[in-house]
Amino acid sequence: MLSNFKKINNVVVMMTDHHLGNLVVSLPAINALKEYFKEKNFYLVVNSEYKEIAETIEGLDHLILYPRRQFRESSLIRRGMLYLKLVTQLRRIAPDVIIDLEGRIVASTLAFLAGAPVRVGSSSAVRPYLYNLKVDITPERHRLYKYSEIASAAGAEIDSMFYQLKATNSKRAVLSNKLSNMGIKTDRPISCIHPGAGRIFRQWTSNGFAETSDWLFSKGFQVVFVGGNGDLNKINEILSLSKHHLYNLGGKLSFGELIALLEISSLYIGNDTGPLHIASAMETLPVVGLFFRPGADIAWYPFTKNSIVLRGDAGCRDCKGNKCQYDLECTKRLSSDEVKAAISGLITTSEEVLWKRNMKP
Repeated sequence: MLSNFKKINNVVVMMTDHHLGNLVVSLPAINALKEYFKEKNFYLVVNSEYKEIAETIEGLDHLILYPRRQFRESSLIRRGMLYLKLVTQLRRIAPDVIIDLEGRIVASTLAFLAGAPVRVGSSSAVRPYLYNLKVDITPERHRLYKYSEIASAAGAEIDSMFYQLKATNSKRAVLSNKLSNMGIKTDRPISCIHPGAGRIFRQWTSNGFAETSDWLFSKGFQVVFVGGNGDLNKINEILSLSKHHLYNLGGKLSFGELIALLEISSLYIGNDTGPLHIASAMETLPVVGLFFRPGADIAWYPFTKNSIVLRGDAGCRDCKGNKCQYDLECTKRLSSDEVKAAISGLITTSEEVLWKRNMKP
């Protein structure tokens, strides 16, 4: 807990990580910090690409966007100007406390350069010497607990580790038009599938997704594929293997619209990647998470009561990633029969899940 609480006026929380899932699972900690410092000026710094996720936090008045994509795509001089602008913006706030939840190089350096007298971060961060309040993190737990332990060290009380994302009315309206234009009915159950991932060793096989999608179609589901532009090749390959009419919303939804879609969906299936965690924050949505990296299912399992995790475990302990010497055998060992059985364990018929969805408060 921080000393001299009454003298604190300005608080900055840093969550600039480039991974979507990290931001989503940090939301319980961010919300708890916001409530703890509700009488203070509370600022949240996030990757600008995830603005629509951060905007779902109720009562968040000050949002600062870290232009990571611009940094990545700009010249060295332009990057320096952007960085100086962000440092200047933070120094104008004159933060009394900066809490860095992730602990990567950019955020920890910004925390130091912003001039905050109190800088809170993990003792296992990339540059822990830039903090003066270091938090020892309990290892081998879900990543959510890392963020909650840092928040607790700052004094926040986390009443619940579960966090529900809610779409804005404007995003719901935009989504409704897109679904109508594609012929997707909101009065029939929707199964959302995200088959992509940033790395190929995190992706289940296209054949597996196609067989599962056709089975869901036979059960009365409208099967909708989601993802970014980088997932389109994977989605198109699955569609070419499928025997039925499935829907492709890959590259067509913003994060806010994805939240709106998941609000009205009856099932989510996805690899170990960001949208899995958005789906997990939908409260009652059944979620099937597919994991292949050793240990990833411990740190990144879908944190919701209505979920199941499946692994294609080939016995690897030292994952080589894209340079896999076993031809990604782990992704092939998970059969569509196993996935279908898992889905059947979460839901029985499309009529039942549709009824459950329509009964959501």
